[in-house]
Amino acid sequence: MKQFTVKLLVLGLLTLQFLTGCQRDSIMPELERPSRGDTNEDLLKDSVYIYTYFFYLWQDELPDQFPTRNYNSADAVLEALKGYARNDKGDPYDRFSFLDRTGTVDAEVQQGLSGSFGFDVRYQNDTDLYVKKVDLQSPAYTAGIRRGWKVLAINGNGNLSLASMEQDNYAFLYGALDGTVIDLKLQKPDGESVTVSLRRQSYRIQPILAHRIYTAGTKKVGYFAFDIFVSTLDFNNASTYVKTQLDQLMSQFEAAGIDELIVDLRYNGGGAVVTADYLANLLAPPAVGNGLMYSYKLNDELVKGGWQKDVFPTQYFDKPNGLQLDRIYFLVTEGTASASELLINTLEPHIDVKLIGENRTYGKPVGNFAWDIMNVDLYAVSFQTFNSEGYGDYFSGFPVDRVAYDDLTRDFGDPKEAMIAEALHYAETGNFTATARNLQLNNRQIGGGMASRSNLNQVLDRHGNKGMYRFDRKAIQHK
Repeated sequence: MKQFTVKLLVLGLLTLQFLTGCQRDSIMPELERPSRGDTNEDLLKDSVYIYTYFFYLWQDELPDQFPTRNYNSADAVLEALKGYARNDKGDPYDRFSFLDRTGTVDAEVQQGLSGSFGFDVRYQNDTDLYVKKVDLQSPAYTAGIRRGWKVLAINGNGNLSLASMEQDNYAFLYGALDGTVIDLKLQKPDGESVTVSLRRQSYRIQPILAHRIYTAGTKKVGYFAFDIFVSTLDFNNASTYVKTQLDQLMSQFEAAGIDELIVDLRYNGGGAVVTADYLANLLAPPAVGNGLMYSYKLNDELVKGGWQKDVFPTQYFDKPNGLQLDRIYFLVTEGTASASELLINTLEPHIDVKLIGENRTYGKPVGNFAWDIMNVDLYAVSFQTFNSEGYGDYFSGFPVDRVAYDDLTRDFGDPKEAMIAEALHYAETGNFTATARNLQLNNRQIGGGMASRSNLNQVLDRHGNKGMYRFDRKAIQHK
């Protein structure tokens, strides 16, 4: 604690020295201006710089002095700090640090509570917008909305084509999805049109959207769609409902004697590291024993302060079940991020892994923990993970083994859905489908239309939180 306090005092003095040293010398007397006390936002700006410097993975790249008062908000200060660490191409590493002023991350990832309409959208082609998923128990689910319904109008606007949304840089679409109330005109798969009005509400997140078991030739193949890594442990290290649900599902798979497993992470933007750890233990082969799972990289100051040992220790396998899989298929899009990528990277050295999807995954091998500053949570990138083979630099994402496009007209678990069908074909034959009859091309536009739709969907998939979070508050606050 003493070392931490001294560090902050030194940083505070450096900041003060910089600010006072910036006064211009002049032969003319300066006009006296009324003094203004520090506002709460001023204090927050200072604190964001100081704590980001202390926790930041790329601490060596940050300046020792920084003019926080030149920025109009603490968010702007953090955005400026994110621009210092850059890769060989000159692009910033940090797309990830942020301030959470409403406690959304803590509520969703740690507590499993969401306040939203409970649905997301995606384009099937250049003109047709569809509901891509609906959260169980959400306002949208209660209203009867399901994946695969076509969106005909939002808040009275029926011009929802890709070209129309691109004109205002998706502002209308994002604004509607992030609003308090939304009016929808929808078309069901049977052609019936319905009008629904939704109000944003709180509900408990159910991360397992669907599950089932298929027969593929002589093999049994399990499947489950996992939407977010809600924590398996609460703040008192007691098991949550998510751990119970995962245990029950894996017990079903084990009792059925499945040979291979499809894990649908196509929209999973991440979540709690502890859940990724637990799921990796459930899915890993028994041969992993107590071997290395992954290790952390921190900045030098945190290592010297004992954070590597006390808060971010090296993780080892501790398999709690007897599930023995020969292969795992991960279904992905560019929205597959953070804790999802940690799970993939952790398992790849130990089991045959196949990635099926539209594009490379998001590319976030780094993570954050919350630091409360004046009731605002700072999530500055503070750690990077490396698997048992020492690999962890997947900032450009993981490439897929087979390109297959998300079929929004089919529900999660449908064996004819393009991504799932590719996995089942491989399970049965040992190969993906031939190019001439590749299911990804069925009923789809080829060429520029597909490319433009894919680009917009990548933008939509990036919308929302993409995180890999540590919530061990007792250990963190103790430091």
